[in-house]
Amino acid sequence: MGIFPLDRSSRPGVFFVRMVEQMIRLMELEEVIETTFLSPWVPESIPLSLVLVGASGTGKSKVLLQYHSPSVHRTNDITTAGLAELMQDDKESKIRHILIPDFNLVMSHRPATTTLTVASLLSLMSEGIMRIDDGRVKKDVVHAPIGLITAMTRDIYEESASRFRKLGLSRRFIPIFYSYSILTRELIQNEIKKGRVTLRQLQAKQITMPKEIRFVGLNAISERIAILSRDFADALAMSPAWIRNPHEGTWKVTPQRGVVPIEFTPHMILRAMARAHALRARKKQADGKDFEFLTRFVNFTNYACPVQL
Repeated sequence: MGIFPLDRSSRPGVFFVRMVEQMIRLMELEEVIETTFLSPWVPESIPLSLVLVGASGTGKSKVLLQYHSPSVHRTNDITTAGLAELMQDDKESKIRHILIPDFNLVMSHRPATTTLTVASLLSLMSEGIMRIDDGRVKKDVVHAPIGLITAMTRDIYEESASRFRKLGLSRRFIPIFYSYSILTRELIQNEIKKGRVTLRQLQAKQITMPKEIRFVGLNAISERIAILSRDFADALAMSPAWIRNPHEGTWKVTPQRGVVPIEFTPHMILRAMARAHALRARKKQADGKDFEFLTRFVNFTNYACPVQL
């Protein structure tokens, strides 16, 4: 089990690609993504879903497209018909995550099409069942629950936040907000001027899943996770809202605290992530290092304060 480069040979340029990746702390973001990929193998859990939210050019799609696995289906767009065919063809339920590098394409369809697609996705994500009542004899498509990992720009997230809430997407996705600090941007600019950074993609990685399920206990950090779930719930309550300036008559998007979810679901998500992170390290017991990961993970989920890489 683990995440490995597809090509382990020494290739020109790979050193600089990995150097820049570490320099902009993409490894911290990758840790969250790779742990989420392992969530289907946590006992008594379902695959978790992520949406990366950042400005254009922050490497959202690039960091997602480097991953390859038989358990991950990559596509640029999806509709209800395509989703049904994909699930029906996967008779052994090998696919546990769908990866869409840019969710803007899904949202660009007609509202009725998008609503139906999202409803089908939500049903599959939680129950592993989608229903298509279009005259066919077999109306139910049954599959193991799946997760969705995708990305969108911060502008689109802000414009669509209200629609996402109405569609129910905000209840299923874990949002990951990040940006680049001024210092990081200066370092990257210097590397570009020296010719050490190009448009080369990050090195491809193969995701290998556990061959057998290991028991991952939480006794050592269970109480700490329960406390952290309250911070997680507070972070998830932050969302964009259009606020009018009464003096200037202008509108602007401002982070606003909405309804704080009861910490039951955040608590279960954190427990699943802690166990998945322990699986990633081939451990049978989650420990303090896994709790440290959870604190970094929760920091990524606050819309009002994106992590500065």
